[in-house]
Amino acid sequence: MRTSSRSSPDPTEPAQREGLRWRWVRHGTAEEQPITGAVIFDYFGTLTVATPAATRRAGTARVAAALGVPSDILFEATTSTFTERSTGRCGDMLATMAWLADRCGHRPDAAQLESACGVRFEIECGYARMLRDDALVTLQALREEGLRIGVVSDCTHELRDIWDHLPLAPLVDAVAFSITMGERKPHASLYLSVCDRLGIDPPEAIYLGDGGSNELTGARHVGMSAVRLVAEDAADALVYDREPDWGGPVVHSLTEFASALVSCDRHRPPGW
Repeated sequence: MRTSSRSSPDPTEPAQREGLRWRWVRHGTAEEQPITGAVIFDYFGTLTVATPAATRRAGTARVAAALGVPSDILFEATTSTFTERSTGRCGDMLATMAWLADRCGHRPDAAQLESACGVRFEIECGYARMLRDDALVTLQALREEGLRIGVVSDCTHELRDIWDHLPLAPLVDAVAFSITMGERKPHASLYLSVCDRLGIDPPEAIYLGDGGSNELTGARHVGMSAVRLVAEDAADALVYDREPDWGGPVVHSLTEFASALVSCDRHRPPGW
């Protein structure tokens, strides 16, 4: 299973040109963060639209019906075990489903397990494909400007398994998934892994995320600059371990974030 769309940086690519440096500069503010050549994104709720908690509950109800357990009990079991499930501690998808059923006090038969896994895979893949309207154009624009792209995601098996089939995968140079790494954000290993695959040191990158999993603090702890995305759909979303007191910079769209990246080799637009 692929963990990076490119195993090592290509020194002939634009991002590797000597002297190419960027600043992230908020229009009309004094906020400025230096970077050199890499932008690292969270996935769910950042590159994808945020999934409302009610939608998550409805999806869990479908899985519960296939598994043969009450939906409210499965929802509680699912939301309280994200760390175990997203780091692979429960085994593969089938083993994880059996582990969840056991926590619900149920011993499903093989057919129920297969059915429940199939339903969950369909639902989770649907969430993974719900890209923001400006996601692809943002990644493409950043790449055309010579910036390398990374993704760090706390995720269960589904995102990793369909990654190569997502339309943004060819635009991403390196990924780090919790399900593969065995740790979840804000553990330093995820950030350091994606930086290593991009061929950079953490201070050379800027991180954008919705603040789940205390990811922004984690990014800062390894030396990255960090920006929080607060989109309109974030209010009703189910977010694990949301960043409690983020005092750093904030944007409200991917487009706004990208527009604040200014090459140090160019003149700033009027008014900046």
